Amino acid sequence: MNNDIEIAENKTLKLNRVLFRELRQHDNEDIQKSLYMLDSYIKSKKLEPYGPTVVHSRTVFENMRPISITRIMVQLREIPESVGSPYSFEELIRVENCILARYRGDAPHLQLAYGKMQVYAFEHGISLKDETYTVLIEETPSGILADVFAETMK
Repeated sequence: MNNDIEIAENKTLKLNRVLFRELRQHDNEDIQKSLYMLDSYIKSKKLEPYGPTVVHSRTVFENMRPISITRIMVQLREIPESVGSPYSFEELIRVENCILARYRGDAPHLQLAYGKMQVYAFEHGISLKDETYTVLIEETPSGILADVFAETMK
C-alpha cells in the first residue's frame, strides 16, 4: 500500500442506523476492548452490522478542563427494538461541509492525516470544528485505508 494523504473539500458523511458507545477520557476501558464488547453486544442482539467502524472524537470542557470524548460507531442493517446502556442509537447522523483526508499507510502514522487536514485548513483560511470522524475502511498487512472527516465552521 502506498503512503499518501489526499485532501478534499465540501464532503458529507452520512451514517444510517448507528449503534454507538461513548467513552470519556477518564474511562479505564480502551478502544480495542470497547470494539470487542460492541461486537459482542451486536451478536447477542442478533443484529447485522454493515460498513466500516467509525470513530468520532471531540473535546469538551468540564470545570475548565478539556475532556476527550470518543464514540465508537457501527451502522446496522435494521433498527434495534431496544438498546441497553452503555450503548445508544441514532437513526441518522449527517455531517455536511467537511474536509476529508483520505489516508493510506501504516496505522501508527494515521495522526499525519489529522495534521495535514489542519495545515490545509490553515492555508486556505478554513476554520474546523473540534471534532473528527474517522472511517476505518480497510486494514491489510501492508497498512490501512481510512477517511478522516472534519466539519468546517461555515
